[in-house]
Amino acid sequence: MTLIHLSLLAACSFSALVAGLPLPSGLKFHIGTPVKGAGLDQSFTLRSLLYGGHSKRSSDTYTFYTGNGETWPGISNWVSNFDDMFAANKEIIMNSCSQFGVPNNSEQETADISSAISQVAGETGIDARFILAIMLQESNGCVRAPTTNYGVRNPGLMQDHNGQATCNDSGNVQNPCPAATITQMIRDGVAGTPSGDGLEQTYAQAPFTGAAKYYGAARIYNSGSIAASGNLDDGIATHCYASDVANRLTGWVYAQKDCTLDGTPPPAATPPATTAGASPTPTATYSPATATAVPSGWPSPSSGSSPSTEWPSGYTGPASATQPATQSPTSASSAPPTNLAPGVTTQCAEYYTVQAGDECDSVAQKFGTTFANLRALNTQLDSTCSNLWKGYAYCVKGA
Repeated sequence: MTLIHLSLLAACSFSALVAGLPLPSGLKFHIGTPVKGAGLDQSFTLRSLLYGGHSKRSSDTYTFYTGNGETWPGISNWVSNFDDMFAANKEIIMNSCSQFGVPNNSEQETADISSAISQVAGETGIDARFILAIMLQESNGCVRAPTTNYGVRNPGLMQDHNGQATCNDSGNVQNPCPAATITQMIRDGVAGTPSGDGLEQTYAQAPFTGAAKYYGAARIYNSGSIAASGNLDDGIATHCYASDVANRLTGWVYAQKDCTLDGTPPPAATPPATTAGASPTPTATYSPATATAVPSGWPSPSSGSSPSTEWPSGYTGPASATQPATQSPTSASSAPPTNLAPGVTTQCAEYYTVQAGDECDSVAQKFGTTFANLRALNTQLDSTCSNLWKGYAYCVKGA
């Protein structure tokens, strides 16, 4: 399921452009991100796009968190209310579309995002601040964020799992983006779609209570599951995704990102002062992390959504939201499946659909082969196995 945040999940899941670039903290795209996540989530860190007029607040810092989330900031340490958190990120949201070559959000569209998040939070019981953090991780709030599709369709602000609401599908860009469409994009990412889970479902699946349950929900949205170790930085997709979300919730907007699990983060830039009345313009260009797990040709979102456009690295799209619904994850097949991962050889005699908890070594052992052979059969698997995506089929035996 996740990002395109610049930080951003990976959005598996743009989970790269956004996560701080959502969005691909990994590749959850994120367009971020989830296994879906190749969407704009690879930690779509748009934190590197710094826009004028804002000075850093005392809470605008980044702390690199590891572990299961139990000792991470409690809800009482989050930004005190949704309105303040939205206001702190407004300049990023307003300028989030230029990286995609489409018009930036208007004041009305940005206001509609705020209203939509508040409305859907009321419908689902999911904290509005958490919804905002995931949206930033996945797309940085661009209402015209591209729809990515590499076997799993991830549209819209949340790079959700095959939702119908989008203002940029196959090059069909809507400007302005209707308020009803904006609301549905948020709803699809939170309440889920007929094809996959949203934050409401991943929250229910996450362990613990309080803030730790939200952090677990973020990781599941990005990668489809929490690693067997229980640590939110282990497993597949965008490893910094949950840490990014925790920092967004406690006030991180422009500060230097310290999580290096998905590669070296871009340097922080100081938001420049602007002349009163002048339109804010980007003062820095996002530099992709050096070790994003995005396959070549895929958007830099996180692991989950597969954009057809080139995204900045760091975006994290949701992982769980983009998992293919076809193919049993517990058995191998000989016929080419419809949910092939990128880079699978055409000379394959047996395929396997990755399930929760799988790692390259365990899959290789299961089929009597080696990691080196898996990489030869699946040419876009990286050397650290950081882009083995749940719900996608890989070749486990050559023809």
